[in-house]
Amino acid sequence: MTYRFIALFWIAVFYGIYFTKMFIQRRKGIVTNQIAKSKVHDKSYHIEMVMKYATIAVPVVEVISIVLGTSGLTIIWRVIGMHLAFLGNVVFLLAVITMKDSWRAGVAREEKRGLIKNGIYKYSRNPAFLGFDLVYIGIMLMFYNPVLMVITVWAMVMLHLQILQEEKYLEGEFGDEYTEYKAQVSRYAGCGKVTFDKAVMYVYFVLGIWSVMYFFTCLAYGGGLKLSWVWLWILIAAFSFIRVFMQKRKIEGSPVIRLPKVLVWIYRAVFVALLTFFIFTETKIIGAMTAEPKENLDYIIVLGAGLRGTEPSNPFRVRIEKAAQYLKENEGTIVVASGGQGKHESISEAECARRKLTEVYGISEDRIILEEKSTDTEENLKYSLEIIGDPSKSAGIVTNGFHELRALSIANEVGYENVSSVPAVTLMPVGIHYTVREFFGMVEFYLKH
Repeated sequence: MTYRFIALFWIAVFYGIYFTKMFIQRRKGIVTNQIAKSKVHDKSYHIEMVMKYATIAVPVVEVISIVLGTSGLTIIWRVIGMHLAFLGNVVFLLAVITMKDSWRAGVAREEKRGLIKNGIYKYSRNPAFLGFDLVYIGIMLMFYNPVLMVITVWAMVMLHLQILQEEKYLEGEFGDEYTEYKAQVSRYAGCGKVTFDKAVMYVYFVLGIWSVMYFFTCLAYGGGLKLSWVWLWILIAAFSFIRVFMQKRKIEGSPVIRLPKVLVWIYRAVFVALLTFFIFTETKIIGAMTAEPKENLDYIIVLGAGLRGTEPSNPFRVRIEKAAQYLKENEGTIVVASGGQGKHESISEAECARRKLTEVYGISEDRIILEEKSTDTEENLKYSLEIIGDPSKSAGIVTNGFHELRALSIANEVGYENVSSVPAVTLMPVGIHYTVREFFGMVEFYLKH
């Protein structure tokens, strides 16, 4: 229901901007809608006519898809869709504001207007069309189905053909002024011909925008500001936008700071080294996250992950589900439910796991051992090994996938000789945050051990 409301809201905002601008201009005596209004029925006229039908069809199919609740993609794609629809609205609004009374839908061949090159038009020759595309793609990702995809692609193709027709008109209308503008600004987004410095600037810009949106996504899905390290995304965004500013000044020939070449190369070397280490560590994290559990382990250890009263948190819930699945498939395995009782918890995490395994999943009490003293991952594994007694026994660690590498590393440190992953689901979209945050957990582990 939440996704339906958000999608309908973004559609309402988009068309609210469109028709509000049209109404304001109408009161000034300006006819905004110039689509297929030409008296000459040439190629341009027919493209505009088909585009008109396509852009009418899209919101109709979108609303039907939203009402029916069709969704053929996973939650992370729906979240990306929300981001794109939001960006599309922002870009479209900026385009409409920048155009002022020059904005028209379609080519107004009989009107004389100046060429708009300021504001968002410094970075896109067609930001209004870009706004359409982003909103279309966003809603399609949120409520994907084959019909909506076909209609969306059709509309985007027609919008692109319309852009090509408008470019021909503008070249004829403004001559060298438009030709020079085309060389400086890209059709959809960017500042002309791509160079290495521009590519770097674009990467930082996209990273900065995405980090801001993902920060708010984490707040919405991860429990607000209580989510540990959530501020990391604001830091990444701030760093990215600073680098965008610096790259832009460099491209313009007036760098913010002129550093000695030695310092520049030291910065680059350190940056590349840290990035390489980050990618290497994340590769190992993802490898442990996607590992296939070994069959018929002697023990599995379910690590606690917080309670709400007597109910498991979402990360803990999927760990218990994974443990239950494994126990049903491997009937000779014993489970150690590990986790003490926190300040705001009514029972121990181990007891919570026992209740869910027996009452919800039908696992026999005889197969469950409780470890109720631990307060962190190291204690979970240390105290569980004391219960198991023999470090050579095969043991699987049941935790969320992003946490498996660190859990396995700690297990090896505290004495396990035959330990492996039994990864539970990493919940999205906050799973990206957990996976990135885990890098710093591994750094802490390396420094500590």
